[in-house]
Amino acid sequence: MSKNRARDRAARAAMEETGAFRARAVRQVDTTGQSQEYPVRLVDAHGQSWYLNSGQTNAYGTRSLHYSETRTYEQIVEEYGPVRHIDIPADGDTAAIRRALRQAGPKALATLTAALYAAATACEDATGRPEDLVAGRPGSTESTIVLSMTLDAGPEVPDASVDAPALKVVAGILTRWVTGETVVELAENLAWTLGPLVDELGWTGITDPWARRHLAPYASWATGHSDNPVGALRARAAGDLLDEDEEPVDLAAQAVGQVAFLLDASIPVEPDPELVDDATMEQLLASLVARNLHTLERDGTEYPARADVFVMPPASESPTALVKQPGLLVNRPSDAPPGWRNVSALVLVTTRRPWALHDEDQRVINDAYQAAATALNRHWPGLPKESQHAALSLDMLAALRGAFTEGAVRELFHDMLQNTVHHTYTLGADPEFAPDAGERP
Repeated sequence: MSKNRARDRAARAAMEETGAFRARAVRQVDTTGQSQEYPVRLVDAHGQSWYLNSGQTNAYGTRSLHYSETRTYEQIVEEYGPVRHIDIPADGDTAAIRRALRQAGPKALATLTAALYAAATACEDATGRPEDLVAGRPGSTESTIVLSMTLDAGPEVPDASVDAPALKVVAGILTRWVTGETVVELAENLAWTLGPLVDELGWTGITDPWARRHLAPYASWATGHSDNPVGALRARAAGDLLDEDEEPVDLAAQAVGQVAFLLDASIPVEPDPELVDDATMEQLLASLVARNLHTLERDGTEYPARADVFVMPPASESPTALVKQPGLLVNRPSDAPPGWRNVSALVLVTTRRPWALHDEDQRVINDAYQAAATALNRHWPGLPKESQHAALSLDMLAALRGAFTEGAVRELFHDMLQNTVHHTYTLGADPEFAPDAGERP
């Protein structure tokens, strides 16, 4: 029986006995000790990975040889030695890595990337080959992704994104895996280690702003063994929206902020021909605004954003709108020209602030309003100039009601949320811009 079959049978037996969920996590057959059987795979002194041919007892192949060529274990030791056997992680390694990354929180993935780069550097110091980081299984998709992430992003991880205690723990274990007397399959084992952590903390729970911008292309590996792959899909979508040529250098300038304003819009009285099923004009308006606020522009420079659009009920439905529904302060049916009617919506805009100016909130409102008004006028042309859409910041709206404190603005915001009749948001926006990001008004 080949070594891998023996190991798999032992894994299945352990699963039946202990109830373990994954066979890979319970493989306990020692592949490093001397026995009558030869190891399934090994790594030679040149970093080559050798595999025992199926059905053979002592015939190894490697990627550098033709598939019909083989070497015996003794030949490999003599010609390419010393050799190292492929091993499983030592007891406690997986738990220690997961514990350290859990403590790192949003810095976890960036810290892991820094640890991988430290291990690759150790490989280069020992053998001159940083690619020995994945010598245990160099041809796998997981190894390809990890090596690319390590060499491309590893040197760029900023100190602010690294948890120093976690880095010390994880880098030490990974360095032992790839430079020790035996070799541990690093990429695969780390993916299985990350899976439960992603399930527990989510993609945003293991990534900070830097990681979400720079490590999104590797999210398929980081979340590959999670029970919920949505994080990877959202991360890749967010990565597609980011223009690295425009990104600011200062990390402090990448802070996420939120600002809300009231959009007082006019829409046609007649239903839009694009409406399907039981969709309403209010829902279409919300979708148009949310869709066109995924990227804002200021002075020729674009920056990513997300809009949450909350449609307010019609003024005619509430005779006490000014008291109970403050969002309807400017939503008066008489304001609309013939053939049009008014609709108000609370628009919550979340952006990464690349300028950090003292009046940044108002500037973001202006940018978002221009994008929304342009989109609405493009879809429903013909609105008279004197009846154009308008935007009003919540602090101004609160002031018109005689309240000037931040608490009054927050109360106004939450009162408007309570009266929402429809909500939609920008699809495909950066996950960092989820509603719990930043601080609401």
